[in-house]
Amino acid sequence: MSDTASHTEGVQSEEALLLRAKTDPQGVAVIYDLYADKIYGFLLKRCGHKETAEDLVSKVFMKFIENLPGIEWQDVSIGAYLYRAATNALTDHWRSAKVRLDVEVDENWDPASTIDQPAWHAELSLERDKLAEIIKSMSPRDQQILDLKFFAGLEPEEIAKLIDITPNHASVLVYRALGRLRTKYHATYVRQS
Repeated sequence: MSDTASHTEGVQSEEALLLRAKTDPQGVAVIYDLYADKIYGFLLKRCGHKETAEDLVSKVFMKFIENLPGIEWQDVSIGAYLYRAATNALTDHWRSAKVRLDVEVDENWDPASTIDQPAWHAELSLERDKLAEIIKSMSPRDQQILDLKFFAGLEPEEIAKLIDITPNHASVLVYRALGRLRTKYHATYVRQS
């Protein structure tokens, strides 16, 4: 199946899921099961504090449930709405705290993986640490774009809706941020090897 066909099929099933959630609480539970861990990981990476991330996930889903009757399908995944709500909740949290600390990700949190090979996990862990260090040195905009694209797994159309730009602009921002990440990675780690 082509990527376009699978994306179209995924969008249609998400639209059906949103419609189901409006009339059936079990639909909300399915959405929660699909997105809660992803939203938690996204928030944990951005705030670095487990309890805060957990509280914010609760707020995101409470807001989703409160606004569900008025949410109209806009041809993007439910995740796009949830990541926007998560970003807004985190912004509100930082405003209320009036302090933004340097983020240290809880090293014990690791998203579930379908690969069971220890050597692969060790290599992934080393590369993750290298990339995390480089990403922390990048501009806040580059960090946001890379988080949304690779950590949240959003498509350019979804990123565009979240940060209020065109999909083409979102694609360009992803491309440029990746270029800067690649350049810094090579300058830091490849030349040292």
